[in-house]
Amino acid sequence: MSNKTLLALQDKFAYIPIFARLLNEPDEVLSLSSGYKLTPNDFPERFHKILFTTINELYREGVSKIGKFEINSYLLKGFTNQHRIYKDNGGDEYVDRVMELNEPDNFDYHYNRVKKFSLLRHYTEVGIDISDIYDVDVFELKDEEEQSERFNKLTVVDIVKHIDSKIIDIKSEFMIEKEGIGSHLSENIRDIFFKKTLALSYGANLTSGYLNTASRGARLRKLYCISGNSGSGKTRSLLAHILNMCVTDIYTDGKWVKTNNKGRGLFISTELEEEEIKIPAVCFIADVEEDKVHNNDLTDEEIKRLKHAFKVLEQTPVWFEELFDFDDDDIEHEIEKHVNKNGVQYIGFDYMHSTLKMFDSLAKQGARNLQEHQVLRIMSIRLKNICNRYNVWIGTSTQLNDTWKQGALDQSALEGSKSIVNKLDLGAIQIPLTTQDEALFDEIKKTANLGFHLQPTHTINIYKNRGNKWKLIRIWVHFNLGTLRMTDLFVTNYKGEVISDITPTLVEQFLEDDENKETSVFNIYAEDEKDIIAIIKETNSY
Repeated sequence: MSNKTLLALQDKFAYIPIFARLLNEPDEVLSLSSGYKLTPNDFPERFHKILFTTINELYREGVSKIGKFEINSYLLKGFTNQHRIYKDNGGDEYVDRVMELNEPDNFDYHYNRVKKFSLLRHYTEVGIDISDIYDVDVFELKDEEEQSERFNKLTVVDIVKHIDSKIIDIKSEFMIEKEGIGSHLSENIRDIFFKKTLALSYGANLTSGYLNTASRGARLRKLYCISGNSGSGKTRSLLAHILNMCVTDIYTDGKWVKTNNKGRGLFISTELEEEEIKIPAVCFIADVEEDKVHNNDLTDEEIKRLKHAFKVLEQTPVWFEELFDFDDDDIEHEIEKHVNKNGVQYIGFDYMHSTLKMFDSLAKQGARNLQEHQVLRIMSIRLKNICNRYNVWIGTSTQLNDTWKQGALDQSALEGSKSIVNKLDLGAIQIPLTTQDEALFDEIKKTANLGFHLQPTHTINIYKNRGNKWKLIRIWVHFNLGTLRMTDLFVTNYKGEVISDITPTLVEQFLEDDENKETSVFNIYAEDEKDIIAIIKETNSY
């Protein structure tokens, strides 16, 4: 930046009242309690710098009244070059003139003007364009007057905020890795609102129709956590959810049925090995009890179904990864790999827990001596960020502590950290029927016409459900751990009262991957009577 430009960013007339106060009443400006802060850098020309520095040093030495005699005496003590510059610029005459002009009422105005120009010079020296605040190349009188009027209204704080806002915009575009978007609140509101009124926001099918109704299915960019105690089948139900979104053919009611599913999935196991995931997957497709496979007790017809299930699984876009010792980067790497290579959108991560590698990785990043609950909270934040970054749905789980046995069916029952709930879009607990539940079921049967013959085996207890009305509800299901098949039975609230106005939902066709098409059609059916709830046509025109 040229020295000429820097020298143009000043107001020499403003220096006169400044130096008048400095010479006549230095304590009013230079004392620590004065509230003013002047430095040599506030004066770009050497003459003014020398004059200010000399006055400041004389004040520090205890001189209360400063004039040209004191100034000359100080400079002649050993500052020959400075004294020469002082003399060449008519220093004594300047001092005489300004000492006559002490206008206390106007001091603050001139002080602020000096500080504003000083700030602009600092910005200019580091290469920041300040021409939209004060353009030294303005030549037209009218433009100069308008600029001066605008500049007079600005404060130092106004200028700093203005420059900061420009720098923030640059950082947002080039440096900051941000999860999500930013805009004015009204931006795209018509498109958003119109699409919302035309199409129900359902994601892919979960294995429970009631859970579909409550959560609106597995929606992209959402993180669901359905926790459970050991033996509750939380891993198996998570695997079933992924398969239920992606498998194109399934054996049910004595025949093979096309599902029209379009999901592409990934299942990440953190404890179970390959065969412990892949055998149940085939049994789910064929509706064959897994124990019969292990005991070699299959009928010819079941063997035939399993062989067909192998072919179905080969055509099903679901991938499998093992991560037994991992950190957050490993999780994201696997997800990013399958998103980019295989186009996956639905991910089962089984399950959230700490590892030695994670503690070590966080320690290397400077986060040492973390506790279990802190690590799990960090993991939940990372998983939610991954949902947003890659436009995927993630289902996961945690272990439970013993409080669930006393009836705690909310975040307080989560093992290790209840703070993970903050990032969840859906939080639920899946447990086998307790003794109290069995007694409650017996009472419900006496008064409610439930209309089914299966006995409930598990409840799915929803304690958090962001953006949906169904919270603190218990979905009673029959969950066959051998085939991973789940059958809805009924729903109660946390008080044990049957909820009659909730209907299980089957998303007959979901077209989330067709978002770029002009028209999408969602057929959503009630599972019990197959009555069409809605056929929605979504267009891009308003």
